[in-house]
Amino acid sequence: MASTNKPVGKVLYIASVVPDLLRHVQKLLPNVAISQINNNLFNENQVTNELKSELKDAEMLVADPPLISQLLYESSLPLKVVNSTWAGIDAIIKNLDKSKGYPKFTLTRMGHGFGEIMGEYVIGHIIATERRFKDTYQYQSQHQWAQQKLKSFRPLSSLNIGILGLGQIGNTVSKYCKSLGLTVIGIKRRESKSASQYIDQYGYVEELENILPSCDYICSILPSTPDTRNLLSGQILSCCSQRKPVLINIGRGDVIDEQTIITAIQNKWLSGAILDVFVTEPLSESSPAWDLPNVTITPHVSGPSLSQQVAECIADNYNRYIQGDELQYQVNWQRGY
Repeated sequence: MASTNKPVGKVLYIASVVPDLLRHVQKLLPNVAISQINNNLFNENQVTNELKSELKDAEMLVADPPLISQLLYESSLPLKVVNSTWAGIDAIIKNLDKSKGYPKFTLTRMGHGFGEIMGEYVIGHIIATERRFKDTYQYQSQHQWAQQKLKSFRPLSSLNIGILGLGQIGNTVSKYCKSLGLTVIGIKRRESKSASQYIDQYGYVEELENILPSCDYICSILPSTPDTRNLLSGQILSCCSQRKPVLINIGRGDVIDEQTIITAIQNKWLSGAILDVFVTEPLSESSPAWDLPNVTITPHVSGPSLSQQVAECIADNYNRYIQGDELQYQVNWQRGY
């Protein structure tokens, strides 16, 4: 256990493998008693009695989704607020038991900073694609001065990007794209009164076949929910065959199945893909996706949980809770995000 000399308010419990998280939280909450749970008490299959004992007084907990999933219906604990260290919470939602109802504690997810680092990922790959960095490296390895081959490219200001998933992360990614001149098309599921200054036009999921043909890039930042799973699977991308956009998936892998990606590349519905998330991770070494032309695969690194950003979100919500204010990034149990 680690605590400050002058603890005030509620004790904050931390049970996470995010590196150096405790130190960053202590800097932001210097007068708060913080109890860090020993990672050795975690068990993949069940909540141990030792862990229950450590958490017997825990009202506010910071934890990773694997542990939170085990605590969903642990009625012996006095949990009121549980802060997940991840932005995505599908690993938690899939463990809900409808016969038991919804957990009694409030769940929040990470929101601070993910939009910025994921926006950098998207912009980095768009620039790398348009300026043909892969080809440049190849020409260099061959000692070729390929000036004529590399002079032809599309400026970002001539491109349209359709963004699926318009939450905090999606809005920030839109901001990054808009700031570099791309025309941003926001694709949403329901009508909203608020409009983002970074989105040039809106469309609805029901209109995908009319929207996608105008996109040079399609960026999915969607969570995994019953409404989003396989949204892009099947024949939907065949409508893109004229413009041949690049698919960027930094949301969840199950928005599109692997066979659809293979078919879309082979049939030239897509000219390429940037894939950071997959239905099954790690991606199997035998997956055909590794060898698809114009496909870049990254190992789910577009938006990692960085300790400083996680700590900022935790500290903000801790102060809000103590003051009786509304918490940020609350999860709606029914919607699943």
